[in-house]
Amino acid sequence: MGIEQKIGDLVTATDSLTTAVNGKISQIDSRMDAARAEFDEFRSKKDMVGVVGASGSVQLNVFQGGVWGTGGPQNTGASGGFSDVDLGTSENVYMHFKLPVNINTHDQMFWFNIRGYSYGSASIVDETIVGYCYSPQRAVLNKAVFGNMSPGIYTDTNGNVIMRLKFPSIYVTTIRVDTMQVGIGGLFAVGSLKSKLSLTDKVEF
Repeated sequence: MGIEQKIGDLVTATDSLTTAVNGKISQIDSRMDAARAEFDEFRSKKDMVGVVGASGSVQLNVFQGGVWGTGGPQNTGASGGFSDVDLGTSENVYMHFKLPVNINTHDQMFWFNIRGYSYGSASIVDETIVGYCYSPQRAVLNKAVFGNMSPGIYTDTNGNVIMRLKFPSIYVTTIRVDTMQVGIGGLFAVGSLKSKLSLTDKVEF
């Protein structure tokens, strides 16, 4: 057998091994994706109080995190679902949460409770926000809010439904968000809310 033949055989063997390894990696990736999905489902059910699919069931901690500051003397810092942002001040800061519903496409009632502690504002955070995202009218119907941090609800120009709180000082503020299945629609999933911090009472997502 000539040297060229040996080299050719080695190249062929290497290609076969590479194909086999890539196949195994693909199988491992698929198994990891399946395991991750199973874990996410387990976590959601673990943090649920009540019966799956039943009205009145509560999903805990669909969002959680903390804000250490957004600039000024307090510097910046955030954890959990919040992003670190420098607004130049940590006073009179708005906290916005985009819900996974849109007035152009969804028919979904919602109930959210936002709880925590705002050290900078020297306040207990305990806000409740409800409403009905109703696409036939392109609106949020029968909305109501309750709480200490000027809770509100609005839609951006894309139709996203957004909850809003205002903090006199957002310095060292920690919150969690729970949701209840009410009326039409199901529970919102863990991780389905997105957040933004701003000095304006409305933002675009």
